[in-house]
Amino acid sequence: MGDLKGLKAYISVDLEGVNGILHSSQTQPNEPGYNRALKLMHDETNAAIEGLLEAGVKEIVVNDSHWDMRNLRIEDLVESPAVYLRSGWQKPFSMVSGLSEAERRPDFAIFLGYHARAGHPHGVLSHTYRAQIFFEVKLDGKPVGETGLNAALASYFGVPIAMLSGDDAVIEEARQWLGDLTFVQVKEAVSRYSAILPSHAGNLVKLRKAAKEAALTPSCWHKYELKPESCIEITMFDPSMADAAELIPGIERLDARKIAIRHSDYSKAFRLMLAVGALGASRKDPYFS
Repeated sequence: MGDLKGLKAYISVDLEGVNGILHSSQTQPNEPGYNRALKLMHDETNAAIEGLLEAGVKEIVVNDSHWDMRNLRIEDLVESPAVYLRSGWQKPFSMVSGLSEAERRPDFAIFLGYHARAGHPHGVLSHTYRAQIFFEVKLDGKPVGETGLNAALASYFGVPIAMLSGDDAVIEEARQWLGDLTFVQVKEAVSRYSAILPSHAGNLVKLRKAAKEAALTPSCWHKYELKPESCIEITMFDPSMADAAELIPGIERLDARKIAIRHSDYSKAFRLMLAVGALGASRKDPYFS
């Protein structure tokens, strides 16, 4: 295992998978419930940080991975010289930005507050990156969410996933892509806008203990095994979004709403996916939707 005190950890923090978050209005600045959601997001993030510090991890980079990525406040995170916050948009690799930087590459990553993929039958606030642009996303023919896409990129850069938290739906999804990580179920999905919520304090204890255990158990860290050529297939919400995506060289138009990105370098395929999402958003019709 090496010197634990030399380990570096990375936490990608989303919001929809946090306990108490049930509706999209809670996830948007200036909407009812957003400030309460931020408090819950900070609490769960700090619990994971505390567990990693207890394990002796020497550096923890927290990547704010929700919306405009300016949700977490450094002054409200655990005060420690080991903790750094990666904040703001735009970031080269979005929710897993920083893993490509060799000098700061972590030994393992944690996905905190994650949610189920677009099209999941009951995952709370299920979507994949662009909720109003991407109707469905597949990786190598299999429906995928942010968990699988991000884990594949982390694996491409040599970083295993050690732990994931969220509802039971995203944990089931993560297990299909990565096997048995350290999982923390913080709520039970009932439907896209409903869940059974356990004790907030109890969840924080579980997150702290699990993060410590994850850091101390590298045998349970997992990577996604990429194929020699990856294919990200995206079904857009309407044909005009696929029209825009098709303008990017190398994008293959499959049908009215579906495009494909094929590349032997997964990091490039991933960035093309982000570009497709940005272009698709430019075609969202405010009057006919």
